[in-house]
Formats: sequence, structure tokens, C-alpha cells
Amino acid sequence: MFKRTAGLLLGVLLILAAVAPLASAKTTLTFMTPLDGADGAYMDDLIARFNKEHPDIEVVHLVVANSLEYKMKVGTGIATKSAPEVLFMRKGDTPDYLKQFRSFTAQELLAYGIDVNDIYPSLLEGLAEDGRVYGIPLDCWIFYLVYNRGNFSKAGLDPDKPPTNREEWMAAMEALKAVTPRGLTPHYESPTWSWFWLHLMWQFGEDLLTPDFKEPAFQEAGAAALKLMIEMQEKGYFPDGPIDPGPPFHAGDTSVLITGIWTLGPFKEALGENFGAAPVPQLGTHNAVFGGSHVLAMPAVMVEDPKVFEAAMTWIKFLWDNAIDWYAAGQTPARISIAESEELKTRLPEIYRVAQQLPYVKTFQMFPLISEVLDEIAIYLEDVLITRQLTPEQAMSLAAEGVEAILEDYWWDK
Repeated sequence: MFKRTAGLLLGVLLILAAVAPLASAKTTLTFMTPLDGADGAYMDDLIARFNKEHPDIEVVHLVVANSLEYKMKVGTGIATKSAPEVLFMRKGDTPDYLKQFRSFTAQELLAYGIDVNDIYPSLLEGLAEDGRVYGIPLDCWIFYLVYNRGNFSKAGLDPDKPPTNREEWMAAMEALKAVTPRGLTPHYESPTWSWFWLHLMWQFGEDLLTPDFKEPAFQEAGAAALKLMIEMQEKGYFPDGPIDPGPPFHAGDTSVLITGIWTLGPFKEALGENFGAAPVPQLGTHNAVFGGSHVLAMPAVMVEDPKVFEAAMTWIKFLWDNAIDWYAAGQTPARISIAESEELKTRLPEIYRVAQQLPYVKTFQMFPLISEVLDEIAIYLEDVLITRQLTPEQAMSLAAEGVEAILEDYWWDK
């Protein structure tokens, strides 16, 4: 009898020993991001914190920087049910996959502590449809004015009052010419950088495409942007050839750039006490600023298991709650409450200052071929700004013809 009881007990213990590892096994989440630079280190720190605080979940960081490769991995992964469980994806890369992401009502997200009403509407635009939210913007990478405070002082300008409109901008550029070495310009930006043209085009009140994505809509505003750039070239405020703006600006020879917030850390380190950051001035007829967003999303086929889904939501909620630590990497908030908070103003004063332009941020339209559209337009920028072979109107007309061909190819079988 004793041997039989002992045998049964040993069997139970063996079963428990076999089951215990399964019961306590970690849920592993692959988290794919495009963060291959210094910002990736900030994300790695957040991941390490989360993994330490949640011993039952392990987040593994997969970095795929190239947009095309990233999208291919998402598409193939969804088709083969081998995609990452959580994505940190550029908003402009999401249109082809949105309907394959796990969606939520605003009420369902609020139950997890995520309030979509706390997100700037322009960042959420295109990510919500028919009462369902397919992606959650975490941040906004936005254009800002970075400037050399020392050069402003040398030119007799107040470094605490950078220009805010076209009149102030032109006056500041004229003053800064006096402290700019020969062969350089105060505003040192590559004229063929299409994102800068796009930013100015938005400031003249139009968009790349009509709201239904059926026709080009940029011609008039695009020509106005080019005319402004030509005017600045002719006055010696802006380069008239392709350049690398980084080294002269780092050296303090040039004075202003309108560029992405992701450069804030390196420029601050290079310029030290001469570093200045502010919202971009309104050079056109409308208040608008170029921006984009990183979106948190989950391929639906990868979170069908309730345990995996809850682990993924736990990680997303952690990022939502600790977003201000992510913004230190050089991002502005997607959340209105953080952008307007005293905590952001105290901890990250330059980010706070730049974030005040978030109410009028513009992002790429949610059309799957929007990058191809901008690439087509960019072909003609050099013919206006470098070779002067085309007038702004001619260039925009030719660009519109090219964009029409892209749209016709896209829509013909839809």
C-alpha cells in the first residue's frame, strides 16, 4: 500500500514538475521598430525597464530601418502568421495594412487607460474609421527652427525672439548675412530636399492630392513655395545648389535650419550654449508645419491568443504611460495633455517649446503611394532651383502629369 501511494505521489509530482514551466513560461513579444540610430537606445532602455517590471513578459526589439523592407516584413508576416506581435510603424507606411491590424473602439481603449481624445486629431486622422481605431500614435516627429543664438546676437538680433512670420524671417536673414562667411547663406538647407518643399507647400494652403486621392492638388501652392525659395536664393538667404547643411551649421558658420526634431540632440551637443530651438515661422499664407508619427499597432493574426493579446496591451500601455521618457529621444508628444504639461516644460524645455505648434501639424495623406507621389514631384525641383530650366509653374504642371499617371495606374483596377 505504501509503495502504491508513494508511486502515485511521485507521478503527481512529475506531472506538476512538467506543467510548472508551462504555467510560468514568459510571453515573448517581438516589437519591430525603424529605430536604428540614437533613438533606438532610448527605446532599448524603455524595453529593459518594462522587462524588469514584468517578469512574465519579454519584449524583444527587432530593428528594420528601411521603410520598404519594414513594410515587406509586415505584409509577409501577416500572410504567414509570423509577423511581430507589436509594431512601432511610421504612420505613412500603414495604409496598406490598417485593416489587418487589431482594431478597437474608443471605449475599449479607454478601458485600458488609453484616451484617444488626448491625441492630436491630425495625428489620428486616417487611423480611425467607422468607429474603430487601428493604430495609436505615440509621438510626432515634427519640423522645428534650430538656430545659432550666438550668431543672432552678433547680427544684432534678440536670440530669445526668433522670427515667427515671413516679414521677421526676411529681416533676420538680411541681418544674419553680415555674420555669414562668403560662399554660405544664413539659412543653409539643401534646396532639393523635397520634405522642405512639402512643408512650404502646406503653408500655402494645399495638399499633395485631393481628399479622394484621385487628382493632384499641389500645383498652385507648390509653385508659390518654389517662388519663395527662389526669392530667398536671389537675396542670398538660401543656397542655390545641393549642399550638406550639417557641417557648416555644426561649425557655427551658418545660422538657421528648418529640419526634423530628431536632430535636436546632436545639434544641442554641437552648439552648446549657442543652441536655439523654436517653432518654425509661418512663411506662407497658412499656419502649417511638416510632421509625422510613429504608430503602435498589432497585426490581428498575431494576437488571437488572449494571453498574447493581454501581454501586447500591457506593453503598449507602458509606452503610453511613459511616453515622456521616449520624447527625450527627440520627439514631440502625440498626447495633448503631455504637450501642454508643466512636466514636459520642466524636463524637456526645447521639446515643450517646439510642441506648441502641434495643433497645426500636417502629416502625409493616408494614400498607399504617397511616397511615390512626392518622389515624382522631387524630380522637378532641381530644374527650378538649381538649373533654372523650368519656371515654378512649368515644373508643377509637369509634376502633376507624372502624379496623374501614378494615380491612374493605382485606381484603374480598383
